[in-house]
Amino acid sequence: MNQSLGILRLARGVVALALASVASGCSSTGSDRTAATSASTGSVAAGTVKWECPAGYEVKEGLNVDFPHKGMKRAFIVYPARNASGPAPVWVPMTGSVESTNDNLTVARSGANSLLAEHGYTVIAPVRACANQDPNIRGQVCNGPGSNGWNWNPWFEGRAGDPSGDRWKTDEGPDSSFFVAMVQCVGTKYKLDARRLFLGGISSGGTMTNRALLFRSDFWAGGLPISGEWYVTADDGSPLSFDDARAAVAAAPTKIHQGRVGPYPLPAKVGPLIVMTVWGGEKDLWNCTRPDGTKFLCADYRPSTQAGSNFFSAQPDVVHVACSSTHGHMWPQVNTQAFNRWALDTLASHPKGSDPRGFKLTTPPEGYTCHVGAFAGLY
Repeated sequence: MNQSLGILRLARGVVALALASVASGCSSTGSDRTAATSASTGSVAAGTVKWECPAGYEVKEGLNVDFPHKGMKRAFIVYPARNASGPAPVWVPMTGSVESTNDNLTVARSGANSLLAEHGYTVIAPVRACANQDPNIRGQVCNGPGSNGWNWNPWFEGRAGDPSGDRWKTDEGPDSSFFVAMVQCVGTKYKLDARRLFLGGISSGGTMTNRALLFRSDFWAGGLPISGEWYVTADDGSPLSFDDARAAVAAAPTKIHQGRVGPYPLPAKVGPLIVMTVWGGEKDLWNCTRPDGTKFLCADYRPSTQAGSNFFSAQPDVVHVACSSTHGHMWPQVNTQAFNRWALDTLASHPKGSDPRGFKLTTPPEGYTCHVGAFAGLY
């Protein structure tokens, strides 16, 4: 739900309220890493990603379909880096519930993330499983509650609050593992920088970013969760209602809150990362509509971005940057392309394995307030 279509925010909020209150083939150079189906607490050695595709699969520029993964056929779009002098950093952008993958790649108000290929990044955009490999699908079938133990439909990004979600407490799920396999396969055709693999997204895409970083900090160098959920729970992992989750963070805004976005319990330690969490300001929330036409507050990204920033900021091998603006619940709208370039360049300035003590934050574009550490002053 990254834009102003009411149905998007409606479904998103409903799930946050209702469910929360119950919720080998070709290869090239590199060395093997251990596949993870649960939370990863280490990291691969710098530059040792194994570039490989499923047997017989060949990557091409543009839309790639029928990529076999976990019994599904998946799709992704590749924009190779232009004018790259060596292995290119990778950017994996994700849309939310309503906008399509192609919107996120080419429409200005949706981020137009494909433009980052002109600035030296290889852009690899996954298509949501709910879109059946069609990068032009918008809300339609993707905008609604999840199934098979998942909280929300666009991405497999958070476990349901009822017992059906328990299996995803220790399993990263088919999207997180797909992203890794997708990047590994693209690396067989294009030279990629294994120390600069980044992903990010808006709304459900931001939530999926959080999940991927929590489960696969061995692979990713960092991420950009924009208005993503944390699905705050009680300390024992049990779900909280929408109101109770908000109240829990408000009562303890600096606490490390458990959440259905990641493993339970949250990992004691994650691998080296740089994470930039973005909050859209006072308007980063949504009122849902009941069947009778009345509205109610059902989604608030102040507590979720706060909770995410608390966790990542407390990690010794993680640089966390907290950014705020005034765009509400959508891709950052103020100086969008300047922000995109600054954000990605900031991430790329801290390749995987770098000493956090050496990180220097540059001034963000006009319209953004950013600092190293957790969000402060939101409560």
